[in-house]
Amino acid sequence: MVREDRKGSDRLIAEAIVLGILVGKIRGGKFKRLGSFALRFSWGILLAVCLRLITHIMIFLGHPTFIEHRMVLFVITYCLLFIALFFNMNYKCMWLIMIGSTMNFAAIMFNGGSMPIDVALLEKMEFTNMLNSIKVGALPNYIPLNSAGTITAYLGKRFTLSNFYPLNHIFSIGDILVALGICFLIQNMMRPSIYRRTSDVIKFDHKGKALR
Repeated sequence: MVREDRKGSDRLIAEAIVLGILVGKIRGGKFKRLGSFALRFSWGILLAVCLRLITHIMIFLGHPTFIEHRMVLFVITYCLLFIALFFNMNYKCMWLIMIGSTMNFAAIMFNGGSMPIDVALLEKMEFTNMLNSIKVGALPNYIPLNSAGTITAYLGKRFTLSNFYPLNHIFSIGDILVALGICFLIQNMMRPSIYRRTSDVIKFDHKGKALR
């Protein structure tokens, strides 16, 4: 069940990172720039990721405290993420991540801390363990689409690329926007900064002498 559960947004994001690295390399980027690229409030992003991971694991294990307070934990996670994104909005790709995260946040918050998911799609893709767990309430962080609000149902996990993509995924609109934003961000991190390139341009002072 863990493996099926992780086939959604988490693996989609991991594949977006790999794709971003490959495309960045093709476009002339360098791996070493990934280590020198610094995001503001990066510790907030790391903390949000860790908290999200721990919350999902503990819910899967059936820990009553995490299940009962999952709404609060999700709010804290997304608040940390939104703060970090706000401080890095100078990168255009952050807008995709912000919009996608907001859509996922809305879907979860307006459904009592549970993400709507298409159970028919789960059945079609033979995610049997996950499907049964949702039906019996063993995975309270997910609810069937038909149990969600009219608008938030459209923000749930209801899409797949299984017809032409070799890896099975069930994802939301928010998931794909976040993945695209991360893919573009990785490419930007690997390529020379526009500020670095402009600093190499020869400048002239008021006397016409070249400055570097």
